[in-house]
Amino acid sequence: MIAVVTGSSGFIGSHLVDALLEQGTTVRALVRPESRGARNPKVAYWTVDPLDDRSVRESAAWKGVTHVYHVAGVTKRRTLSEFRYGNVVPTANLLSAAAGQELRLRRFVFVSSQAAAGPANDATSPVREEDAARPIEAYGQSKLEAEEATRRYAKSIPVTIVRPGAVYGPRDVDFLNVFREARRRIAFHAAPRTQAMSLVYVRDLVQALIMAADCQAAEGRTYFAAGDQAVTWSDIYQAVARQAGSSPIEIQLPAPALALAGKAGNLLSLLTGRHFLMNTNKVALSRPRWWLCDSSRARRELGWTATTTLDDGLLETYQWYVKEGWLK
Repeated sequence: MIAVVTGSSGFIGSHLVDALLEQGTTVRALVRPESRGARNPKVAYWTVDPLDDRSVRESAAWKGVTHVYHVAGVTKRRTLSEFRYGNVVPTANLLSAAAGQELRLRRFVFVSSQAAAGPANDATSPVREEDAARPIEAYGQSKLEAEEATRRYAKSIPVTIVRPGAVYGPRDVDFLNVFREARRRIAFHAAPRTQAMSLVYVRDLVQALIMAADCQAAEGRTYFAAGDQAVTWSDIYQAVARQAGSSPIEIQLPAPALALAGKAGNLLSLLTGRHFLMNTNKVALSRPRWWLCDSSRARRELGWTATTTLDDGLLETYQWYVKEGWLK
């Protein structure tokens, strides 16, 4: 088995590479020219410009490839146009390149997001794959458009789409801020503390990706991947606080303050060219009450289930942050 992986130096991609290498897969990573991520000596790296279809198509990495895992993408941008350049164009170029090769490709797995589907209507109606997609901000819209590009190639190559819920685990940068807040005497909530979401531990998600790639019945299918438990931000803060031996006072930041912070983040991005976690798109994601999805199709068709409990996953993540010096 020979797998091409994009996003290999990122949070999810690095865990996927570890799992593929462990099972004996030959891994070839496609990386951007500006990539400065750590290089694994067991992985072969090819530099391509994902915005240049010719660069992707003519890469020598394609020879003999059996699987493609497209994990790379952007989560922090200011406008829909910027998200499209980061998520839609590279996906289309990768699909075109894979379809144009003389390969015996067994599967092309595209890692999307629940943001492409949108939030649930209420606590008892988690979003399912057959529901009409209704993204509420630019990131989700770009992931939905990348999904649509993937489906257009379904007659040429065997494709599968996986939509994770909120992903957490060692090496994640975004959840690091939550851990930092939860260890303080006063912990501020940006999103509503009662906002309920479907979480998935990163190594559980990786297993879902690998199983989706290997399951014949998964061809042409879309799957949500998350745990069954609805988890609130308050649940997460309290669980981290228990592990850290702290008892923070939780304070909810008012919605007008968050809206103002989001606009400020957009302005800073425009002025500096940098991308910040706080922006109007992230604020939009904080508004819905229920970010819940139903993973029963993945359980039924792939035989996959999220096995890591919230406490175990948060503890392992916390210990990794401390060990690596991300938390002092």
